Amino acid sequence: MKIGILGSGNVGRSLGAWVAQVGFPVGFTSRTSAHAQEAAQHAGHGSKVLDLIPLVDESDLIFLTLPFSEINTALRPLAAHLTQKTLVDLTNPITPDHRALTIGHANSGAEVIAQSFPSAHVVKAFNAVFAEVYASQSAQIDGRIISIFFAGDDSKSKECVRQVIARLGFDPVDAGPLRNSRYLEPLSLLNIHLGRELGFGTRIGFALLRNR
Repeated sequence: MKIGILGSGNVGRSLGAWVAQVGFPVGFTSRTSAHAQEAAQHAGHGSKVLDLIPLVDESDLIFLTLPFSEINTALRPLAAHLTQKTLVDLTNPITPDHRALTIGHANSGAEVIAQSFPSAHVVKAFNAVFAEVYASQSAQIDGRIISIFFAGDDSKSKECVRQVIARLGFDPVDAGPLRNSRYLEPLSLLNIHLGRELGFGTRIGFALLRNR
């Protein structure tokens, strides 16, 4: 599977480098080409810098790592290229101070993206983990595996995302249909509050304990 990273901030750069490390072909794009070039050089393993349309056309999974507020503007000119593409939504619709959601309860950011681009398949995943965990390239903390929850309506797209999660060493947890992003996005706020407000730091994560 070819992975396209839309955005070259801390999350996109760190997760993209890890995905490349475990063997997936990775392409980066960014509003600032120098940032995409730096991310690709950091990732290595043949990672490429691509313009936006080629990135979408060539990628099997497109990781959305821009701020949620920028997704519609970035993707709208590409609507014709998104048919049957899998958009992996890492974003969270949060306020600038990271203390509240701008969308919630009766909807979610992931559902808004899906409604805006109905020809694509949206899978919510990777949204409740700090970039520092991805930068560490370790899916464990204190010997315990972090769970990555993912939600979506297309089974094939979800299976592709599950494979990436598992290849990285995380515990993939299918959280059901895309509407359950309404529960996963608040989880990111809890993660932020625990890490940055309550002093747990950014090397933290959630784990689901269950009988196998």
